[in-house]
Amino acid sequence: MNTIAPESLKTRLAEVNPPIVIDVLPDEQFEKCHIPNTLNACVYEIEFLEKAAALTTDKNNETIVYGKNDQFEAASLACEKLANDGWTQITALEGGLDSWIDAGYPTTRSGETDSTQTGIFKIDPERSIVRWIGRNLLNQHNGTIPLKNATIALDKDRLISGSATLDMNRITCEDIKDAPISQMLIDHLRTDDFFLVDTYPTADFDLISVTPIENAPYGSPNYNVSGTFTLRGKIQPLHFFATLGVNDEVIAFQAQFDFDRVLWGSKYGSGKIYEALGKHVVNDRISISFQLIAPLQ
Repeated sequence: MNTIAPESLKTRLAEVNPPIVIDVLPDEQFEKCHIPNTLNACVYEIEFLEKAAALTTDKNNETIVYGKNDQFEAASLACEKLANDGWTQITALEGGLDSWIDAGYPTTRSGETDSTQTGIFKIDPERSIVRWIGRNLLNQHNGTIPLKNATIALDKDRLISGSATLDMNRITCEDIKDAPISQMLIDHLRTDDFFLVDTYPTADFDLISVTPIENAPYGSPNYNVSGTFTLRGKIQPLHFFATLGVNDEVIAFQAQFDFDRVLWGSKYGSGKIYEALGKHVVNDRISISFQLIAPLQ
């Protein structure tokens, strides 16, 4: 991949016939900050090549692309895609937009500063989902547990607290398509063997402490979460890694983890409790995944 230094690009842009310069980051990033007189085609979009082709009448024109910096690969991906599409003079800006800014060169900015969110935000149960998976040695079943309510609290986009209440009366099974058999499983899950739903119709999680995971890649777990989970009337600690994301429209909070149901008194089929189970064994650990969405007002 050919590259050009920021100072060389600045010189080239001042010439009579400057190269085409394409910012390959999403349009919302382009609008916030970009090199003056550059164009935009997001390399993450399926239509990237079509949008790039619309920016010039000749794929042989000298073209320079840039992303945020060399830690990430947006610019190199753009170079590869364009070269494979027949562009002949593709160059990447060394260090991307960050290196241009670090050199003290001008940028075009929207004038808006990045906003941060502070406060308590209500989770939308209709846009959120909690899934469960239970297993034995030969197969597994899965379904959902609807939310009754949930909130999340932020301080300048940083997670500080939260809580959620699950409606155990509405637990579903999604993998068994035969309705009577599916209902048989649900009825069993409602009993003392598992969740004792008639006596304890809700399950509750209260977040007690969070530890940010510094420098976590975007989309990877960025918090270590500790709290208490109340199930069948029993309160036990629960720890998991979670991912929090905030944009201009929503707060999204998600995680995947396993918990040991026996700690909450669900003993059915547990090899910790009963001997010689054979084919009647049921795994102690239940898998939970959730995605909680809180719209910004």
